Amino acid sequence: MSDNPFDSLPSEGLPPGPPAKPVAPVEPAKPKRGKLILQYERAGRGGKEVTLIKGLWIESQEMRVRDALLKELKKALGTGGALEAREIVLQGDRRETAKAWLVKQGYTTNL
Repeated sequence: MSDNPFDSLPSEGLPPGPPAKPVAPVEPAKPKRGKLILQYERAGRGGKEVTLIKGLWIESQEMRVRDALLKELKKALGTGGALEAREIVLQGDRRETAKAWLVKQGYTTNL
């Protein structure tokens, strides 16, 4: 016996329920790439705000991989940036938007 009180009601004359929702295909999870550290900095830059992205994963990659990541970040966030001493430097305080984009790409972050 069921504990649902509506099971005992007659179902004759009721309209059909909503159609079953189609099951969307599940995208395979992106491979985890590495942990990146996002840091905000103003000191020593003439009062300009920058977001630093650094970590062992970036340091261990070849220059072309870092350049490609920088290019994708700049395009996705609509900001300028550069590579400085094995760190990616983005113009402005972009920590939250950079974190969202990086997590979507399969990276983990400290924020």
